[in-house]
Amino acid sequence: MIDFDERIIELFANRAKDNYVDTINIGLGYTAVVLENGNCGVCCTLIDVKNSCTVYKINEDYENCCCLDLLHSLRINKDEISRAVVIAMVNALSQSGDKPLTKDPNTLFEDLKLKKGDKMGMIGYFKPIVKDFQSKGVSVVAYDIGKEIGNEDSFYKSVNKEAQALIITATSFINNTFGSIMEKIKTFDKPIAILGPSTIMEEKLYKDTGISILGGTFVTNKEGVLKAIRNGKGTPHIHRHSDKVYSLLSY
Repeated sequence: MIDFDERIIELFANRAKDNYVDTINIGLGYTAVVLENGNCGVCCTLIDVKNSCTVYKINEDYENCCCLDLLHSLRINKDEISRAVVIAMVNALSQSGDKPLTKDPNTLFEDLKLKKGDKMGMIGYFKPIVKDFQSKGVSVVAYDIGKEIGNEDSFYKSVNKEAQALIITATSFINNTFGSIMEKIKTFDKPIAILGPSTIMEEKLYKDTGISILGGTFVTNKEGVLKAIRNGKGTPHIHRHSDKVYSLLSY
């Protein structure tokens, strides 16, 4: 199984060593990391609602530190809030990548090569996409741990046997399930998309995975995003201050 944490570290190490963290902002819905160069990246905050109080348990103060130090913490700190902080920083670093990010052209249905009567699998429940695709005659089978939707075994059996496309939530990087998902669909040879504001928009990260589409978020109004996070807001408010970005992977 591919170690995606190590792949993230390898891909972003050069950019990380030349940049410094300015602020870390952890909200109820999203986490943002702002770099000293002004770049701002976001990631979904996964909170354990079973605890009476959820805190960022890391003793180190990564603000004003080299991004490489925070990047390397991915090897040590495995809780979901710590992972969200690192992914938000990586998304800030990705804004300085070699390939410019493109605004979402709203062609997901076509790029997944779906047609009326097809079945699509979905890991993580994206309600607007489900509604849109069902209106176009596509049936959706979903599996979402947090929303308690679907059964894992029956989901993967159905997808591997019957689905014409698959969408995977980017939160699978936060809860560290992405690698195991890739193992369970390793024979799946239809279009696969990774979607969500947490998506790491770095093509090389997905080499040899079969991922063909990325959909993520590029912050355009840093102060607006940070205010939304401070006030515990969710995706709609984040998108008021950012662009949805999109990439078709060619490797």
